[in-house]
Amino acid sequence: MKEPSYMIVIPMNEKYLEDPKNFMDNLQDNEHISIKDMHFDDDRGLVILFKVDDNEYEVEIGPVDVEIPNFIRPAHAFSEEEFRKLDEARVGLGVCMDYEGDNNKCFHDQLRIINAMFPELLAVLDCPSEKLLSGKWVALAAGSSVLPAPRYLFTVQAISDGGDEVWLHTHGLKRCGLYELEILNSRKETFNDHYKMIESFAVRMLESDEPIEPGDGILIGQAAGKVLTLTAVDWKEALEYYPDISLGTEEDRNDDVHNEDTYVLMIYRNSHDEENGIYTPVQDFDQFLDKNPMYMFSNEETKRMSDLAIERIPYMIKAFENKENTILIKIGLLADEEHWEDGKPQHEHIWFELKDVKDGSVVAQLTQEPYYVSGIKEGDTGTYPFSDITDWIIFTKECRITPDDAYLLC
Repeated sequence: MKEPSYMIVIPMNEKYLEDPKNFMDNLQDNEHISIKDMHFDDDRGLVILFKVDDNEYEVEIGPVDVEIPNFIRPAHAFSEEEFRKLDEARVGLGVCMDYEGDNNKCFHDQLRIINAMFPELLAVLDCPSEKLLSGKWVALAAGSSVLPAPRYLFTVQAISDGGDEVWLHTHGLKRCGLYELEILNSRKETFNDHYKMIESFAVRMLESDEPIEPGDGILIGQAAGKVLTLTAVDWKEALEYYPDISLGTEEDRNDDVHNEDTYVLMIYRNSHDEENGIYTPVQDFDQFLDKNPMYMFSNEETKRMSDLAIERIPYMIKAFENKENTILIKIGLLADEEHWEDGKPQHEHIWFELKDVKDGSVVAQLTQEPYYVSGIKEGDTGTYPFSDITDWIIFTKECRITPDDAYLLC
């Protein structure tokens, strides 16, 4: 099941690859990354044993021809000049390693190794997830104390035959020792919600301390008072529930990618069905998709997003200097005690519009009515410390920028 994590580094200047001493010298100058061993293998090429903080990785490194397939999608924004350079790129550096332990940490460390080798990156082709990562984003992520979002470890690909049917499936989870996920017979009007379902389930798999086995019920959201509990079913069994589909059929699986270690998401309609292993297609939940469905974030992911937002507040403050920008900030307010759970304080995370920044705090105006916090209403303005910020969005004339997109401001 498990596959290596193979990335192709595309430098800003290909001449930098002509002499390996260039990136080896950069590695030796990095205080967080050290080389413990290095040898040449006839089959694997150059093999380097890296120590990154307290973790060790055996990494295969070697030159490779660059040709970006049409199915690779950019995960980030690239300028016209960057796209031109990508079209002209002919040589890159393959960086291949196995993930053991915390997959998010391994992904982060692989980016750190790459960034340490190259002073200027154009892009990184992350082959397992079939994503093209911006070199600016890689540099920012590698220098961060906050791990990248778990969704970077995989991609949810949507396949259409030009009609209404959509086949959703993931790429990238196998490098984490996990099975890939699918949703069959999605439709153009529902595939965005089905996308969120498959993404939420994949993130839960990545975050779980224990393996999520096929048949396990996983609560990922709710709508109209109905909970959404999903489970993974072998694709061969799942096909029995979709006799009339045209995508994701057995004929579409004549390769090693879509016929091994891939499972279709199905739904448990209630606790009785879950206890008895009675699952049905996820389309049984479609009737509730117009009822403002909510997909759950784990406490770990909520904290990660908050940590990133706080770490990158300087970018938000810089953007605030341009008065043509509008900035929304999400602040965690202490909920009224009657809404605490088991006596533990709870917070409601609410959007405000930024009005001013001063002395490690923000002055912000509430843009919505709270549900669980009394004494404050839409339109009220208050002062809140940076530590209360859990997210922010910058709206420019051209685009919206989140903490993860701060590379656009570099």
